[in-house]
Amino acid sequence: MKTHIHEDPNRTTPLGLVRYADEFREAAIAVDDSLGKKPGFEIVAPIPVLYLVGHSIELSLKAFLLYKGVTLNDLKINFGHDLGKCYMKAQELGLLNFVKFENEENEAFDVLNDLYSTKQLEYIVTGSKQFPVFGLIQTFSKKLLDTLGPMVGYR
Repeated sequence: MKTHIHEDPNRTTPLGLVRYADEFREAAIAVDDSLGKKPGFEIVAPIPVLYLVGHSIELSLKAFLLYKGVTLNDLKINFGHDLGKCYMKAQELGLLNFVKFENEENEAFDVLNDLYSTKQLEYIVTGSKQFPVFGLIQTFSKKLLDTLGPMVGYR
């Protein structure tokens, strides 16, 4: 069976994942600064903004898991794109010894995960939805990056 390049543990590292996480977070902020200021986005951040910050959080959590010894194969098979599963495992491996989140940030994270892990930020699913407050998700992602960056040697 052929291995994809992103599944090579010599080429996908915690440092690389944190770097990409930082870039996705910066992209989310840039898009929010532009698209988010248009009429209609006063209450809910644009979907691309939520997707980008969600991807940043996914990469950050997976960087921590890799750093703590979880294999790339295990990440792919057992965690997929479920932020909640990644976060629970990161907590088991001691993430909260390094970073603290407010209850509101954790609640916003749960709301984001409900959308992100079910691909509702990538594909249209009709019906009512609950959306997270972007400021809380933005803070959550920044805390992760501020914690993990030095841990893995990023800036």
